[in-house]
Amino acid sequence: MNKPKLHLIAPAGSCATFFKRLNLETNDAFVDFVQRAVGDSLEVTADAGLLAPKEADELGGRSDDLLRAADIQNAMADPDVRAIVTVRGGAWFTRILPHIDFDVLLTRTSPVAFFGFSELTPMVNIVGAYEMGIGLYDMGPAFLTYGLLRYASHHPDAPSEARDHPPDWTRKHLKPECESFFRDVVNMLAGKPTVRTIRADLLMGDGPGADEVRMVGGNLTVLSAVIGSRYDRFVRPRGHWLMLEDFNDKIERFDRFLSHLTLANYWDECAGILLGDFHWGENDQRASMMALLQYHLPASWVNPVLATTDVGHTWPLSPLPLHAALHWRREEGGRFALAWDPKTTAMLG
Repeated sequence: MNKPKLHLIAPAGSCATFFKRLNLETNDAFVDFVQRAVGDSLEVTADAGLLAPKEADELGGRSDDLLRAADIQNAMADPDVRAIVTVRGGAWFTRILPHIDFDVLLTRTSPVAFFGFSELTPMVNIVGAYEMGIGLYDMGPAFLTYGLLRYASHHPDAPSEARDHPPDWTRKHLKPECESFFRDVVNMLAGKPTVRTIRADLLMGDGPGADEVRMVGGNLTVLSAVIGSRYDRFVRPRGHWLMLEDFNDKIERFDRFLSHLTLANYWDECAGILLGDFHWGENDQRASMMALLQYHLPASWVNPVLATTDVGHTWPLSPLPLHAALHWRREEGGRFALAWDPKTTAMLG
């Protein structure tokens, strides 16, 4: 039997700057770094040449669309690949969706997990909708360069060392936190519960009960791009909860994206909303987003709306399985925690 694989991809933005911040001189050095972090239970693979290509915004960003699509499709088709981890989001991904044949997942006899967020929103939803796929809305580790610095700069729980010297603290913790992320990935693949639990506060409606819930959604901007497309069926709520998050944009633009959901009748089919992190710089935009929702939700809306800072472009950040069976658990103080059977993500053994 072949050793199960964890395949690294970078189908959106280039990881060149991230690798430099890790003091890694080559793309292969990053693959080796991840291999040390995950240990012997998985073989770490990658098309190293696709991890840190040159980008030119004025020339369409990247010029390797077909290669990036083939890398993903080949990984999904490989029965030995148990997890595909996106190293970085950023840009340039959504346009390559038509070049990927997701039906290769129909021929798999073993499940595969896909980790990604932000620009990878469509991919996580699509993979999670297949019987042999589990889509985990979870950070690409390159996000740590932003997430750690923002945490150190303004988070009320940041230690004094972080608040006094945010760049130094970020550099110090970048490698350890990257290693911690990959160790948690391995734990989830082994059927162990993640330590990164999603907790949320009730903003509207009655608190969710103990019934099973399922979620779709992700980054509001990217989600809006696929509404009405051939991929709409993978992200449309249809009795599921809708999770939304985004960052560093004007509220008026978020209103336009919410309008796309309104005009597409998403709210009529939605069982609940999980409002993830919304911010611009150091400004928390969640109150503004909740105000916007009042104009978009139907007058008959009675379903729960919960808010969390554990999902989105934030750190610490927690994984969210899309299309999978989940349960809300009420905790002391009126908060809710999202839980799922650890077997949901078990790809090893």
